[in-house]
Amino acid sequence: MIKLKNIILEGMYDRIVGKVNKKLFKSIKDAMKSSGTEEDPKPYKGYNVRKEPMGMDIGDLFAMERRDIYVGDFQDEKSGLDFEVQLKFALTKRGVKPGKFYIDGSAETDEDYPVINVELAIHPQDGEKILSKVQPIFRDLVRHEIEHLTHGRKSLGSKVSKWMRGDLSAREKIRKDPKLYHKYFLLPKEVDANIHGLYSKAKTLKQPYQKVVDDYLDDLVKDGIITAEQRKQIYNKWKKRIPKIGGLPKLK
Repeated sequence: MIKLKNIILEGMYDRIVGKVNKKLFKSIKDAMKSSGTEEDPKPYKGYNVRKEPMGMDIGDLFAMERRDIYVGDFQDEKSGLDFEVQLKFALTKRGVKPGKFYIDGSAETDEDYPVINVELAIHPQDGEKILSKVQPIFRDLVRHEIEHLTHGRKSLGSKVSKWMRGDLSAREKIRKDPKLYHKYFLLPKEVDANIHGLYSKAKTLKQPYQKVVDDYLDDLVKDGIITAEQRKQIYNKWKKRIPKIGGLPKLK
């Protein structure tokens, strides 16, 4: 049985996720409208939206980009969260096929003021019509990164009950060896963040949580990121963790 207290707590995060998403989409739409054309590109608040990676992948392109689009500061009295959101956005024909998009994010929890970083790249011909596909993924990502904010001891809105030990050395080891990539999904911080993020995605899509989790892990196998055996390991880890968190539907 799901406890009412845990349902209320999860709903508390839903509100701020919704606020972040609304501002993110406004920033993206404004940036698209102000970016000019391919023949005559124009910066948006000093940020070049139209980008040409020139041989590098989108992730590397964003890593080299030192500027951001400021989305806003977000506070929530009930959750105690207080953080800033920054966006890196690209309209590009290189590395992103029509109908597809690149999305990533991170949370800086060790700074005096926590920051959630969001990255999005879309093909120019898709324009705003692609955003309906992006919406549930954004909800997942934002909720995922908010969960990371609650893990950090210095974060505004962090929860003592959610504090977790640093894992930078483990992450670095995983990044250097593709054979270890499945262990990323087994890191305690990532277990909780993925569980919460996918639940937010399920609610946005109005699909059963079980289906969203299964589809996500199946896609990782299909894309060659993890093996079928590793999928079972990750699934079982998440399944055992969910009852301890509370407020989430159980997995079969």
